[in-house]
Amino acid sequence: MAGYERPQQSGLCGYASQRDGDDDCELPRLVSVVHMPALAASGSCSADIEQRVQSLAVNIPDNPEPDSFAERAENYYQKRPQLIGLLHDLHHRYLYLADRYSQSLLHRHHRRTSSVPSDLDADEDTDLPDSTCSDAESSLSFQPLPAQPRPQFQGPAPADPDLIVAELVLAAVERDLVEAEGAEVERRLAESARKIELQGSLVEVLEAERMVLLGENARLAFRAAFAEEEARAVAAELGYMRRRAAELARAVVKLREDHRVCLLGRRIEGLQAQIYGLERRNRECFEAMAKREKEKGEARAEVDRLRDENRRLRQEAESARARRRSGRSWWARVRRFDWAPSPCAPHVRESNVPKNCFYI
Repeated sequence: MAGYERPQQSGLCGYASQRDGDDDCELPRLVSVVHMPALAASGSCSADIEQRVQSLAVNIPDNPEPDSFAERAENYYQKRPQLIGLLHDLHHRYLYLADRYSQSLLHRHHRRTSSVPSDLDADEDTDLPDSTCSDAESSLSFQPLPAQPRPQFQGPAPADPDLIVAELVLAAVERDLVEAEGAEVERRLAESARKIELQGSLVEVLEAERMVLLGENARLAFRAAFAEEEARAVAAELGYMRRRAAELARAVVKLREDHRVCLLGRRIEGLQAQIYGLERRNRECFEAMAKREKEKGEARAEVDRLRDENRRLRQEAESARARRRSGRSWWARVRRFDWAPSPCAPHVRESNVPKNCFYI
């Protein structure tokens, strides 16, 4: 164990290693190391814690503006569970580190107060870094000091100030944890009491609603019974109305038939009157046509007589006109013959006188 090299560690693990080599440590340094946020000893755990802290880190400006509804919803539904989970992990690792540190201090105190160092203590101190580093939550390794023979001390062991300081710190931490757990329990009890009160008020409201619904159900049942009675009465009245409707329908059909017969009789009488009037008019028209035919015959005979008379008078006028025309034509021919110029006379010439007038 003398040739074992001390690894470089950060956080509480480094503090524990230095604490094994050097017993002169102050209380502020112990408190600051115990309350450090980086509680993981291994590189992966430390990187995980650092990444989660960086993801939840928020830069608050000098003049903060009110968050929007979307930002508040994101902070409440996304970042709040992550922050609570990170705080739970840090709390558990803090408790684990405090427990391991108290155990290491007890082992060291036991080695100092024992008369003869046993190989079992050396084995436990040798296996201590392996067990702490193999932990999944927070790997802690403590570098043990090489076993050194010490003189046997017969008197009572002197009080170790570092042990007293560690016990005080552990007591303060345990008190803070107990107070935090008590506050959490009180908060949960208050929430449970508030939930119980809300549930009680909700039960009262539901009971009132149930009573109202029971009254409404009874009222609806009464109305349903009354409606059923009315339905039976209406069904009986409906049967009577149907019978009356059938009788009225038969009466209406009979009245329609009687009315139709009456209308047909009146129409027949009207048609008979029209037929009689048409026959009378036909007879009058026939008599008028016969009288007109007779008048037409008389007029035609008169027209024929007048036509014959006109023909005879025309023939007589034509014969008289022909006799007068023949006498005039003979006298005119004679006059032309006496006064007509000879075509052989050379001294006859046509002048600008009316036609058929010649100069000799």
